[in-house]
Amino acid sequence: MREITIEELAARISQKRAELGLSGKGDVQPNSGRRRTQSKRNLLRNIAELAARDGREPPFKANY
Repeated sequence: MREITIEELAARISQKRAELGLSGKGDVQPNSGRRRTQSKRNLLRNIAELAARDGREPPFKANY
């Protein structure tokens, strides 16, 4: 097994991200929510409503 340094790994990751056209921290495509079950939609909606009631942002952005 070939060992690499953390710097080499970081360079490889940066190169791959550039090849894929990714930049920044939000590189993961958000889930569209199209195939979400109704119970999951309700759960996400309740989380968002509770956060709003407390004057907070939900811990994540959800499509429901």
